Amino acid sequence: MLLFSCKKDDVVSTDPSLRLSFSTDTVWFDTVFVQSGANKPASVTKRLWVYNPNADAVNVNIALKGNIWGIFKLNIDGKPGNTAVNKMIRGKDSIIIFVQMYVDSNGATDPKKPFIVFDEIDFTTNGNMQLVNIAGYARKANYLRNQVLDCATNNLHWTADLPYVIYDSILVPSGCTLTIDAGTHIYSHTKSCFLVAGTLIVNGTSDNPVIFEGDRMEPDYTETPGQWIGIRFFPDSKDNVIKGAVIKNGLVGIELDSASLNQNPKLVISQSKIQNMYAIGIAAFSSRLVGINNLVSNCGQFTFYGVLGGDYFLYHNTFATFGNTFSRTTRTFVLDNSPFTDINGNTIAAFPLNATLINNIIYGNQDEELTLNNNATGGNTTGHQSFQNCLIKTTDFAVILNTHGNIINKDPMFNDVNKDDYDLQNTSPVKAAGINVNVSTDLKGRNRNSSTPSLGCYE
Repeated sequence: MLLFSCKKDDVVSTDPSLRLSFSTDTVWFDTVFVQSGANKPASVTKRLWVYNPNADAVNVNIALKGNIWGIFKLNIDGKPGNTAVNKMIRGKDSIIIFVQMYVDSNGATDPKKPFIVFDEIDFTTNGNMQLVNIAGYARKANYLRNQVLDCATNNLHWTADLPYVIYDSILVPSGCTLTIDAGTHIYSHTKSCFLVAGTLIVNGTSDNPVIFEGDRMEPDYTETPGQWIGIRFFPDSKDNVIKGAVIKNGLVGIELDSASLNQNPKLVISQSKIQNMYAIGIAAFSSRLVGINNLVSNCGQFTFYGVLGGDYFLYHNTFATFGNTFSRTTRTFVLDNSPFTDINGNTIAAFPLNATLINNIIYGNQDEELTLNNNATGGNTTGHQSFQNCLIKTTDFAVILNTHGNIINKDPMFNDVNKDDYDLQNTSPVKAAGINVNVSTDLKGRNRNSSTPSLGCYE
């Protein structure tokens, strides 16, 4: 009996190349049950298996790294606590860590708390650090994670009752129409995209817009670009309408791919703001767009990028970017029908460019803010471009466009671009400089002068 009760001591290796393996790289809490008070777990208990695949035992230091919000709690191999020092894992053996998430009923509605909380468990073995992520939902919201929206009736309706939080992108499928009510707030996590293969209808107002932005709630991220990707309309998407939206802090605000499937515009966007985009405000590729009373501002490359031809009808829009956030070298507004070519320069496809711009402002801190190309070698040069009663900052096209009521290279006299206030000062040269195009109100809902309205999105 004594012989069988004896056991050779475990050999504990100090080899820094030894690594652990784990049952998952992310412990994810996708269902949170909010309790009355924070002394009970707000979730199911998750299990994380930690394996030592090596022949010898190892000593591991284990620690929950940040836990800023005090939401996550660990039980390490049967002992409650968020840390363990020199925890031995025998060779070819494993331990189990139980993870719980705590959110009280007040915290679940706290506007200062993020929608998605993250932390990491640090496993350091002989100086070799490995991390396992923990993530979960911390507030009440409609959460959508990496999914095609269920659209069995071909119609979906989002209301303003609770915000929507997108993680790892969503898709409005072909044949489905998603309608979003005024006041609805949509938050997207890092690298998430709002994809539309069907139809998107946004019904916001000047006073109660539909807001699309990143999910970082800290004050430092209020106006930070690049927090999410943006809204992308696929080639088979059609009949989209965005009215009264604020689309901010992304990579590309709106991307339109390909021409319309019918005689209607692929997108009609009005009374909307697209701001603080890391790259582009509106990107359109051989597409058909109508834009009325929109402000597109503070973009790292372009406010408007219409390439491979297309049909664009723009009335009373303001396209403006200054050096407030970006060291921009590109011209802010692009219309180009250069053909699509292969690596050898052979034309694969070319499309006509038709553009009508009336009562717009195109301005920024560069000497030249307009790229206009309708005569590309090998391209389809049919179509036309018409600029009428627009204020444009340009040197290359100053002579050509100095007609039809256009104003060339005059300061539009915005109120304060440093505060993103693109309303007009009383002495602005664009006041009463437009023509009537049956747009009766401005972006703020104010009545326009019926005969000689102001240029841009503001009256």
